[in-house]
Amino acid sequence: MNFPLLPIDRIGSPLRHKIETVEALGGDTRFFRFAANAPHIVRLYWVQFYEEVFFKGVLPVRLKEIARLRLAALNGCSFCQVGDRASALAHGVSEQEVEALFGDGQSASFSQAEQAAADAASRMSNFDPEGVLGEDLRQTLQRCFQPAELVELLAVIGILTGMARMLLASGFITRTCEVRPE
Repeated sequence: MNFPLLPIDRIGSPLRHKIETVEALGGDTRFFRFAANAPHIVRLYWVQFYEEVFFKGVLPVRLKEIARLRLAALNGCSFCQVGDRASALAHGVSEQEVEALFGDGQSASFSQAEQAAADAASRMSNFDPEGVLGEDLRQTLQRCFQPAELVELLAVIGILTGMARMLLASGFITRTCEVRPE
């Protein structure tokens, strides 16, 4: 890949902190260093999306972590798998639940809403052959979430899925992850 990557000493916060965290976890930081070429995109994704929606918003962060880690498990993104795993653990997702998300996505310890979020992430991922929620899952989601919560959940999954697609298409990730979860 020949996309222009900025050296870390030319990258400001919050992206520099993200790069340092991912590097410390052994993840690939090429995309972050490429994205640093467009500060407005950095603000959009890491400030407006992550700081204002993902880590705030109307849904519990743990629930969004479950959906995000399920997507990371499916999309093969090494820096997603490494960084998202650490973040999920920090936000109350247990090791057993993490392993379930990297397996079939099912965990007896998930609440009905958490399981529905994991299932929605599976269905909305780039690797689901149908990519449709289906009537049963839509009904479950509507029972588990208020309208604003459901909008947030589906938007979070959609944004993360779109980013994963862009990372795959541009060569920043491959369909198979070189970094396996510990």
